[in-house]
Amino acid sequence: MFSNPLARLRQVRFAAALLVSTANILFAGNAQADDYKLVAQTKIHISIIQWNPSKGEYQRWEALSGDFLVSNQGTIGLPVVGSLDVSGKTSTDVAAQISAALHDKIGLISAPDVSVEITQYPPIYVLGAVTTPGTYQFRPGLTVLQAVAVAGGRYRPPLEKAGQSDISLLGELNTIRTGKLRHVGRIARLQAELAGDKEIRFPAELTGNDDRDLVNEVMTMERTLFAARANEMARQVDKLAELRDMYTNELDIMAAKSKDSTQLIADTQSEVSKLTKLVEQGITTTSRWSDMNRVLGQMRAERAQGDIEAMRARQSLSESARQEFAIQDQHQTEVATQLRDAQSELAELKSREYTIRQLLQADSTVVLKEPPAGSSDLKFVIVRQGQQKSGELDASESTTLVPGDVLKVQVSAILPSDPNESMPSPASGISQ
Repeated sequence: MFSNPLARLRQVRFAAALLVSTANILFAGNAQADDYKLVAQTKIHISIIQWNPSKGEYQRWEALSGDFLVSNQGTIGLPVVGSLDVSGKTSTDVAAQISAALHDKIGLISAPDVSVEITQYPPIYVLGAVTTPGTYQFRPGLTVLQAVAVAGGRYRPPLEKAGQSDISLLGELNTIRTGKLRHVGRIARLQAELAGDKEIRFPAELTGNDDRDLVNEVMTMERTLFAARANEMARQVDKLAELRDMYTNELDIMAAKSKDSTQLIADTQSEVSKLTKLVEQGITTTSRWSDMNRVLGQMRAERAQGDIEAMRARQSLSESARQEFAIQDQHQTEVATQLRDAQSELAELKSREYTIRQLLQADSTVVLKEPPAGSSDLKFVIVRQGQQKSGELDASESTTLVPGDVLKVQVSAILPSDPNESMPSPASGISQ
């Protein structure tokens, strides 16, 4: 038991911070692209060190360390070693290759320690129906959907050209339809959080939709968020409850000590009174009376200090209770704000949907039809360089890209089911 509750609180906070720091380090280590195989135009940094037993320290080989670029032939040129073929190898493989080559070339007793770090990946290229086609920096785990987002999202012509771009408006309707379902799911989850419900009650507007894949995705994501936020809230409240229990126990101990101290002071006071009479009668010496009186003063000072510590503990107990209410109030405020924003965004999507439908219905050549469940008006094609030649791959939003990929984003029009109905002429730059 800590005599000072503030010291105990600092100890708890330090342990929590240490745990979070350790988790972040482990996560960062797992997130490194150790399995990435080097390709042309990859920039790497090589660091070479060796243990010098005579000096008792590691020495860095500055002449061989530095930044290198993988050539179009998949090689790097390293001093002393010469040209090394690193294409298709991981950074770990290359480090071992360089270490072995130096060991053999120089005739060292033990191979030096070599580390290879990827400093820059070859770029990817996004073109087609995106807002900003061009070259973009690659990062491990980059998906097609993320690449489209980096390129500004799908291309949408200005509103003043809406009459000339009916196909794009049809595609935007599909995007709005998806956005509406996601907002409906989010609103249901926020309403459940605000009401303190144990589970989410999704409306028929979501559960009755024919696009079962999207519906299941939205419901699963919202349920996961709902459970995670509830667990986080419970953890914070539990920590404060533990803190209150600690302060309560400490106050109980202080109260018992104060009771014993009060009784002991009373007994000592009685003894001092008796000694005072004996001193007055000359039966005992004043030194004994002085010693007893000094002990009495120390006891009163210790009780006063205990009263101060008890007051601080009661203040800390009250503060932990206020923190719990503050956490709950802050959570309710955040949820209410997010709910308001989600409802506003949903209203904007519905307004935009209504405007687009009016624009399309004003054109007699357009007939609005719902697309098949799960369909999309975007098509993705990846042009990827192989060992001998380039090849095209059909991709989805979740397909993972690799350095050097060329992503082509194409728009497909929603064709009418009635052959007598006609689609509008394709807008400039968009092929049917």
